[in-house]
Amino acid sequence: MKSDPDPGMRERYRRAEQMLYRNVKSLVFNLETAVHWLPDSSGFWYRSESASGQRFMLVDAATGRQQEAFDHRGVAQALTEALGREVRPSGLPVETFEFTSRGSRIRFEVDGRKWECGLDGSELAALPDSSPTDGRGSLSPSGRYEARIDVGDLVLVDRANGFSTALTNDAQPSYGYGSPTEGRNSAVTDRLRGRQVPPRVAWSPDERYLLTHRLDERRVEMLHLLQGAPEGSLRPRVHSYRQALPGDAELPLAQLVVFDVETARRTDLGWRPLASPFLTPIELNHIWWASGSHAVFFLDWARDRRSVRLVSADPSTGECTVLVEETSDTPIDLNAFYYGPPNVWVGRDRQEIIWYSTGSGWGHLYLLDGRGDPIRQLTAGEWVVTDLVRVDEETRTAFFMGTGVEPSRDPYYHHLYAVSLDGGTPVLLTPEDAEHGEWPPWVDFSPDGRYFVDRYSRIDQPPRTVLRRSTGELVAPVAETDVSELLSTGRRYPERFTAKASDGQTDLWGMIVLPRDFDPSRKYPVIESIYPGPQATRTPRAFTDVVGEGTRCLADLGFVVFTVDGRGTPGRSKAFLDAGYGRSGEAGVLADHVAALNQLAEERPYLDLDRVGIYGHSAGGYAAVRAMLEYPEVYRVGVASAGNHDQRLTNVTWGERWIGPLPGPGWDTQANKSLAHNLRGKLLLVTGDLDDNVNPASTMQLVAALIAANRDFDLLVLPNRNHDFAGTWGTWSEDPYFTRRRWDYFVEHLLGEPPPRGYRVGTLG
Repeated sequence: MKSDPDPGMRERYRRAEQMLYRNVKSLVFNLETAVHWLPDSSGFWYRSESASGQRFMLVDAATGRQQEAFDHRGVAQALTEALGREVRPSGLPVETFEFTSRGSRIRFEVDGRKWECGLDGSELAALPDSSPTDGRGSLSPSGRYEARIDVGDLVLVDRANGFSTALTNDAQPSYGYGSPTEGRNSAVTDRLRGRQVPPRVAWSPDERYLLTHRLDERRVEMLHLLQGAPEGSLRPRVHSYRQALPGDAELPLAQLVVFDVETARRTDLGWRPLASPFLTPIELNHIWWASGSHAVFFLDWARDRRSVRLVSADPSTGECTVLVEETSDTPIDLNAFYYGPPNVWVGRDRQEIIWYSTGSGWGHLYLLDGRGDPIRQLTAGEWVVTDLVRVDEETRTAFFMGTGVEPSRDPYYHHLYAVSLDGGTPVLLTPEDAEHGEWPPWVDFSPDGRYFVDRYSRIDQPPRTVLRRSTGELVAPVAETDVSELLSTGRRYPERFTAKASDGQTDLWGMIVLPRDFDPSRKYPVIESIYPGPQATRTPRAFTDVVGEGTRCLADLGFVVFTVDGRGTPGRSKAFLDAGYGRSGEAGVLADHVAALNQLAEERPYLDLDRVGIYGHSAGGYAAVRAMLEYPEVYRVGVASAGNHDQRLTNVTWGERWIGPLPGPGWDTQANKSLAHNLRGKLLLVTGDLDDNVNPASTMQLVAALIAANRDFDLLVLPNRNHDFAGTWGTWSEDPYFTRRRWDYFVEHLLGEPPPRGYRVGTLG
């Protein structure tokens, strides 16, 4: 291999690679502190990490005192003898465990087998294979019953005696029971990986009833993927799946059905089938059982989402009753974030209902009576309830996450509050000026609701985990994230910033990331990392959101990287979100992004506005291209991966929710191909040929328009990759080849330097 023109650039690549999640996670300890409450709420255990290994700690809820959950040395010695290899007390090959025999023994899995022993490691024994399910079934709350699908029909298995009962026998192709939709963004991926999706069912708490749906996709039209390089075959393969697109007359329809577990009696709910163009109502948590199993509740939206009804159904008769109905001039959401669970609660005796509404212009909770008539507004003000976390009927208290309540704090920071159902001012329970919890579940309440564990952080403050009483009183600190090894690499913390939107009045929040060897006397090229939602925000709030994130890698290559959440994104007022409704072509009001960039440059003279790039994935890929076409004098270099460049090729839930019915206003100008002639800068388009979330046709049709407009661009097609090649939430795992190509593109065309030859991400050079 020839030597690099600039050997220092190869070292920069090594430093950038060191900041990828797969490498950073080995430098950070206690990054995530999963809590496992004991059934009696007396305490919880968690796994504590350090440079010397891991320990499982048991915390007493009343006092906060910690001790080892069991004798690690004794268990390690027992496993060493049983497995025939050394097992260290600080390196037990155990991810999780459970207490058995009233807390006197533990059960865990090692090497695919279940084991049980005393707390001191005594009487270690391998257990017979009794895995609860192979992943193809759905277990009832106690684990006694399992629902399975057999060629589209639903089968009930009584695991206590091994008996099976066929609940249905009339399934047809694309018209079966309990299946997810093929338009769920992963149907082809699941098929190719042999991943069996368990049936979509909802068990009543007492296990008397099993609710599911019969999903009718028979008339839904097809989309196709062409796999050009299938393993073990010379011939390309076509993979087809049913997906409804905006404007289609036929949608997947889910008819709700209830089965009596004891008698196998079937009851169809007396309600129209629910439109399910993306996920089914069961998957979206739009269906739930009353705590006493006497009723099931579900939500029914109009296709344009401008009306929604809360319906109660009697599982024994199928009779349905409308409890609440709301209509609006613009789409209705029952959570501040589109995919969040609905902020709706129905009391035990069905005499009270908590309902979420943005009718005041802000997302708030309202107490209604059993007929849906208002009793009182529980929360009010120019701030947002994001999630209803818990309702305690005994104390008549609702616990919720809210943003923007605390004056002078970042309006995106979540805090936990309590408010009485009888009225009054919400009480702050998590006082630290930081992002609290992670969505979901935000905070971990004990089963009896007397305690909760809270984790809080900022992008410049590692997480801290604390135990509090439900009144907010601090019991004790639990754990802190150790980032000393990470900071020893020279890593800099990113910064949040504020700017005005293009209207000159609305406040925006963003994040800026500087190179680790930043010199304020130099001029730096700038890259925006964009995702305009509109169902999510882009700018991180918590420390875990920036660990291993791509912005840090690019910064360490020599760029200043920023993100900003413009109007048209969630988490603020309804007007802030609705600013993007019907205006998809503005991609989260791109004028706001340009305005923020210009303000940053005024405050930070080291930003070189003659060298500005942009990148994004999925909706961010769409926005990156749109920015280059709408503002070619601003954005000079772009990388757009898996972009949904024409919303007419997205699923109905996405396109029609954010633009409106098709045909209608906003649709004619939203496709990026309509502006292909505006391209002036350097653009790299990337798609996977097996992307069953954003079909590759969306990229290829833009390619056709760019060719027709005689514009130069670059195209990278990744064989056998689906939508996740640019990183998946929770792991930040990126395809190594794509990662390197994105780095190369900005280094060559924006930094103006040659990339290192043959650099291979994954081997640190």
